[in-house]
Amino acid sequence: MISIIVPVYNRENKVGSCIASILNQTYTDLELILVDDGSTDNSVAVCEEYAKQDKRIRIIQKENGGVSSARNCGIKEARGEYLQFVDSDDTIDKEMTQKLYEAVQKMRQMKQSVDFVKFMAGQGGM
Repeated sequence: MISIIVPVYNRENKVGSCIASILNQTYTDLELILVDDGSTDNSVAVCEEYAKQDKRIRIIQKENGGVSSARNCGIKEARGEYLQFVDSDDTIDKEMTQKLYEAVQKMRQMKQSVDFVKFMAGQGGM
């Protein structure tokens, strides 16, 4: 599973598009963590409407501490094997998460191959 963390602060006019783009991903084994960083507008209400429709969404509310603080809060709550960060005023391509996941898997396979070659070389096998 991939945990997608979105810090939200006063983005009521943008966060809905952001959430929709994440929920529309071709990679579906994800959780969406929306970290409200003390918004004073209706951002939380927008998030709650989406959360009612999709069980993969969790909303965390905290006092304003800035984007790094919000991301760190999301990291602490994440359950996924991997993390992805998206800004609340951005939308992402529907294949972005899938392509990132595939790239990571390819890199892991390449690393395992290199480790195997190193191991064999160390044993006098190569």
